[in-house]
Amino acid sequence: MRLRFGPVRICPTCAKVNRATNGFCPDCGASLAGVPILDQGLGRTTATVAPQAAFFSVPAYLHVDAVAARRARRPPAEAGGGGGFVWVGSLTLGGSLIGSTDAPWARVAWATGILLAIAGYWKMRHDLATLERVGLMTAGVAAAILGVVGGQLIASNDLPSDRRAALVAPPTVAADWGETATAQAAVGTAEGDTTRSSVTMFRGGPARTGVHAGPGPAGGPALAWKLDTAGEVYSSPAVADGVAYLGTKSGFLYAVDVATGGERWRADLGDSIIRSSPAVVDRTVYVGAGFALVALDAETGEERWRYATRYAGQSSPVVVDGTVFVGSQEQIIYAVDARTGEKRWEYAAGGVVFSSPAVAGGALYFGGDDGQLYCLDAASGRFKWKFATGGAVYASPAVDGGVVYVTATSRFLYALDAASGQERWRFGVGGEASPAVADGVIFVGADDGGLYAIDAETHEPRWLVATGKPIRASPVIAGDTVYVGSGSVLYAVDRADGAKRWTYAAGDDLISSPTVVDGLVLAGGRDGFLYAVGGDGIAAPPAP
Repeated sequence: MRLRFGPVRICPTCAKVNRATNGFCPDCGASLAGVPILDQGLGRTTATVAPQAAFFSVPAYLHVDAVAARRARRPPAEAGGGGGFVWVGSLTLGGSLIGSTDAPWARVAWATGILLAIAGYWKMRHDLATLERVGLMTAGVAAAILGVVGGQLIASNDLPSDRRAALVAPPTVAADWGETATAQAAVGTAEGDTTRSSVTMFRGGPARTGVHAGPGPAGGPALAWKLDTAGEVYSSPAVADGVAYLGTKSGFLYAVDVATGGERWRADLGDSIIRSSPAVVDRTVYVGAGFALVALDAETGEERWRYATRYAGQSSPVVVDGTVFVGSQEQIIYAVDARTGEKRWEYAAGGVVFSSPAVAGGALYFGGDDGQLYCLDAASGRFKWKFATGGAVYASPAVDGGVVYVTATSRFLYALDAASGQERWRFGVGGEASPAVADGVIFVGADDGGLYAIDAETHEPRWLVATGKPIRASPVIAGDTVYVGSGSVLYAVDRADGAKRWTYAAGDDLISSPTVVDGLVLAGGRDGFLYAVGGDGIAAPPAP
């Protein structure tokens, strides 16, 4: 008995036997529409059955023969096409990583390297042999770059082999205090001044007026020494009893001899960048580091207590009447007992607190990125008033003569009544830098690159010095001179008329506010150095 398979169609392309109901050949994708039907059971062709239109067929460009034809028409890839792009891109990318990643050229080189590598791989996507060779090459170059970068990190700073072994490591004491500094010039001090001065808190004191004890350098500028901290220096040094204390990107708090630049000790405060500037009171150093407010012995660097906070960020502590006040980048202001480290109160603001609080007349003032300037009772933390500035407040307010001066990113300087928060006046300059105030004049470093002297009575500028770059680091006053960093240049400006006395060019942008003591200006740079600029003792003509 013969089996009956029913009607079929023979694919004209690959000769596969298909059911008569198929609209296309499942092997090659060719359409079976119009192909005669064969009745296998009868052993004959059924010519009387009209061809049926396929209910579905593979598009022509997907047919096996069409794909093969396209491949045959495709020109062969050139051997090594695109490899040069990948080579150049990899080398350019490596150079950007090995160099200073904060420099503008490094960012351009990094982007160029990425684009060249992508273009190279695209060009040789059809050349499998070249793609394989370049892939091995790229892996080798990447390994070499990682090795060089790792070597630089190890060589740039003598970090402990295991930073994670303990949260608090004992301080490292230098065998020779002058060993790590480069004494490149003599320190010129003010004539007849032999006493040591101190700047124990950020902006000079609790009121954050920006007035420093000085004296500043005598004569023209000369580098006295510089200290390599192996990372950007955001922290402004606090100075007490001839020792400067500053935090670093590497998570260390340094104690440095002001006269020589020699390291006295360093304390490992964890892996977080220390942007906060220390405060030194009663032989104790207070600083915000990571998720803690830390108190250390000023002589030895030994930790006395640690109070857990939200992320400390760049808000610098202020110490008044046995209480430490500090903000956090998670909207909290803390008041902590300076002796025991126990909490007295905390206050939740409406925005992130980058501003360092100021204390004057029993009140505490600080700003938030919600655009508000807040006033609290310093003893209890009770809210008193707030003022909307129209922009984020990163600057620290300065309090002088019953008036609070503050700048905001709305590019205004505001003068507010310290008791009520009522606006007295405003002037259209400002930014992130904190104002300095003395003798009825407010000195403002602005986003437009100008250093302004604003008369507190007339609300008009007395003078303006154009620096050419936005001023992020806050100006300070020492004697009859205003000091400010703009870009990589440190300016010394006559306080009365704005005449430039001198300028000093550092190796990279100066990103910490200067500290002026004992004939030196201390300022931290993006290149990782703490610069100590002294005087050569030679009277110089005003800088151009």
